[in-house]
Amino acid sequence: MANKKTAEDKNISIKREAEEKRELSFKDEACVGCGICEQICPVEAIEIGPIGAITKGEVDASKVSIDENKCVLCGMCSVGCPVEAMNLKIDGKDIKEIDEYPRLVKSLTSEVDKCVYCGACDIACPQDAIKVMRELPERAELVTGEIDVNKDACISCGMCEEMCPADAIHVVEREPTSAHPEIASDIVVDKDKCVYCGVCKRICPEDAIKVICKVCPYGEYEIAEAEVKGDVVVDESECVNCGWCQEICPKEVFEVEKPFEGELVINQEACQGCETCIEVCPCNVLSFPESEEAGKIADKLCKDERFCIYCGACAKACPTEAIEVRRTGVKYTPTASKSWERALESLKSESKTIAKAEKPAKAKSGGK
Repeated sequence: MANKKTAEDKNISIKREAEEKRELSFKDEACVGCGICEQICPVEAIEIGPIGAITKGEVDASKVSIDENKCVLCGMCSVGCPVEAMNLKIDGKDIKEIDEYPRLVKSLTSEVDKCVYCGACDIACPQDAIKVMRELPERAELVTGEIDVNKDACISCGMCEEMCPADAIHVVEREPTSAHPEIASDIVVDKDKCVYCGVCKRICPEDAIKVICKVCPYGEYEIAEAEVKGDVVVDESECVNCGWCQEICPKEVFEVEKPFEGELVINQEACQGCETCIEVCPCNVLSFPESEEAGKIADKLCKDERFCIYCGACAKACPTEAIEVRRTGVKYTPTASKSWERALESLKSESKTIAKAEKPAKAKSGGK
């Protein structure tokens, strides 16, 4: 039996050299199957595979296939892709970095100086594009005190060990022998864990433990303020500009701009509850509420459009066409090329096609 293909096996690279070197690459692992590349291609060289079946693992295939004989390496698919799965380079430079070409307007900006490194964005990001690394202060800088155990008075009852909320006390006992009929014991206090709360002192039946917390008495001691250091790293190649980080951040560190505006429409009667849309959505927009009856799937598909990028992956994958993505706006940088303008405007729901007969701008070296 043939070995299963890896994501790298499904990637695509097309190269041509003439007056300039052009290379189109496709990363299957980054692709969400939205079909924008297929829609925007002026020569119909791109075809999207069965996204639902591929996502569920029922079909082992690349999400996208490109007819190299048709492709003119114009770069429209690269510019239109909202998740950077398509990438055209001209003489080694990304087309999105060349001023003569338009590009989608999208961004994620952050004011890290505001960040308290709570990690909410790290947890919420559906693409694992954000990593929060924090360095906490030493516990002794925040909690300090004194603890003393009178081992002569201790009767090794172990109550302090059982009650300690910080798991800082351990009673070590040695069973009596004929040579030493007494129960020998020792109490070990881990001062790196102790918070000097006094629970052990209050529970001890022999008053063998003395505890002083140097934080609790008002104004008696000066304790350093907590200083949490860290860093927030955003992998822009993984970010899909969904806005989860912006919405969940308690300090308003993030600001997200999305390239598309629109509306997500769900036909609840047509929905069969297969959850394909949930699996393909790169932004965790869709969900079924928890069912009140065990073993039964809720019959109403929910959406939260705050996080939708209107890529259309859910609509493309839905086997019953129960979802429609209506794009009402596409944000891109100005272009003097009418063919490029028409191509980008075609991504709006009211513009289903682009002029196939017109040769894409600046594709002089990309012919067959």
